Amino acid sequence: MASAHSHTRRWWSQEAHGIRVSGEGTIATLLISSLVIYVTVVYQRRKKLPPGPWPWPVVGNLAVLAGLPHRNLQNLAAKYGGLMYLQLGQVPCLVVSTAAAAKELFRTHDVIFSYRPKRLDHEIISGKSYKSLTSAPYGPYWRQIRRICNTELFSPAIHASHVSVRSEEIHSMMKVLLAESRTEKAIDLKSWLTGVTANNMTRMLINKRFFGTGVSDQQEKKDFEEIFDHIFAAAGTFFISDFIPKLRFVEMLQGKIAKLTAFRKFLHSVIGKIFEVEKHRQRALERGNDPIYVPDFVDVLLNTPLDNGERLTDREIISILSSMIGAGTDTTATTVVWAMSELMVNPKIRKQAQEELDAVVGDSRLVEESDIPNLPFLRTIVKETFRLHAPVPLSLPRCSEQPCEVAGSQFPANTRLILNVFAIHRDPIVYENPDSFQPSRFVDHPEVDHMSGKDFYGLIPFGAGRRMCPGYHLGNVMVSLMLAHLLHSFDWRLPAGVTEENLDMSETYKLVGLRKKPLFLIAKPRSPAYLY
Repeated sequence: MASAHSHTRRWWSQEAHGIRVSGEGTIATLLISSLVIYVTVVYQRRKKLPPGPWPWPVVGNLAVLAGLPHRNLQNLAAKYGGLMYLQLGQVPCLVVSTAAAAKELFRTHDVIFSYRPKRLDHEIISGKSYKSLTSAPYGPYWRQIRRICNTELFSPAIHASHVSVRSEEIHSMMKVLLAESRTEKAIDLKSWLTGVTANNMTRMLINKRFFGTGVSDQQEKKDFEEIFDHIFAAAGTFFISDFIPKLRFVEMLQGKIAKLTAFRKFLHSVIGKIFEVEKHRQRALERGNDPIYVPDFVDVLLNTPLDNGERLTDREIISILSSMIGAGTDTTATTVVWAMSELMVNPKIRKQAQEELDAVVGDSRLVEESDIPNLPFLRTIVKETFRLHAPVPLSLPRCSEQPCEVAGSQFPANTRLILNVFAIHRDPIVYENPDSFQPSRFVDHPEVDHMSGKDFYGLIPFGAGRRMCPGYHLGNVMVSLMLAHLLHSFDWRLPAGVTEENLDMSETYKLVGLRKKPLFLIAKPRSPAYLY
């Protein structure tokens, strides 16, 4: 009997082993078959598409969006070309990385790719309204808001009327800088510049300064800086549910949705305090048709009906104002910080710029806006800074509204378009030594001008096509003016222990290409006109 039981156990053991081997073989066969099918399908599909890296199952090429995505994409473009295809989860994507590819695409497909993909951060922060100038879909609403901004903020007449505002705000903060320079302490240049650009924008929008220079204003300044740090950080964050919608629970588990929701409340609280939309509405009712009152931009938004006869809601107005002040504040300040960073490691170029300023402006007055056209070398420094350190190295993503054909390949609707401005500005076909800071390259080629409006795509710091930044002229003037004042009125040196050779020039990405470490400099007055 024992022998029979032993025999039975051996039989069951052999059978179980055979089942396991058979099961493992079946699983292996299924995996291999699935892999072969996947590779075959992807290979057949990609034969009809522009070149690009091989996608992983499910996630595709999403890994390239981590870290410094503009550099990751530039490295891939060096292998695959100026027009590259990526599979971002479930989303097809075209990446433009050379001037020639940008020119070809925008000449023929600008309208098709003028739409915005829906993003988690836009959805939560805007309350699903998508009504800011940056996030609104291309169409009647967007065209009306763009027209209002062009007419009421960025027209030549309005720009000229704000000359005194720009001058007053720069001079006001220069006094602060002068006082701080007497202590010989290192100054956080970015913080100082943000005060200039923020006050300039609030005066343009609501005819009043938001930041003062007293201790009581520090919390407001801190809140303001925190808002746009969060906005740009969110805009530069990779949200996996934007590319694989079924994985939104991942963002919930990571707490991203809760953080965005909390930030939306904070944003509306601070921006509401700045712009006081409801107070504007009440004041309009109280004053009636007062012919003396000059309306500000909030009044314009409240009183301008859309083409369908409806008025903008408070939420829509806050979204528009937030995008305006964000685009005109942090990006401009960051560009000047990069310009000063490059000039600190290139003292000969800095000295040449100061010599030009001394020759044109002299030492009996401060720089004026009318001086800028007479400062050609300063303008080359501004161009080279915009080239090497474009405010937004990857332009805000676009998407196609309908199927289209690009470079002989068919793409479905909602194909994303990424314009890699960082890579385009380093296109070796356009620029020699593209990674070097060489303003002289624009002395030799003055026709390369991001402000000319000509059909040139080698220098596009404000984007390209219909959705390029509407305030590009203001941005260029503010960068030029602030940089000219800093160089004309002060000499600069690095803090103890920091040299031209070891100044950290590394970057971080939060939609805007920021310095990884703040730039601290010590100022010494050099212009007698400023010693009062």
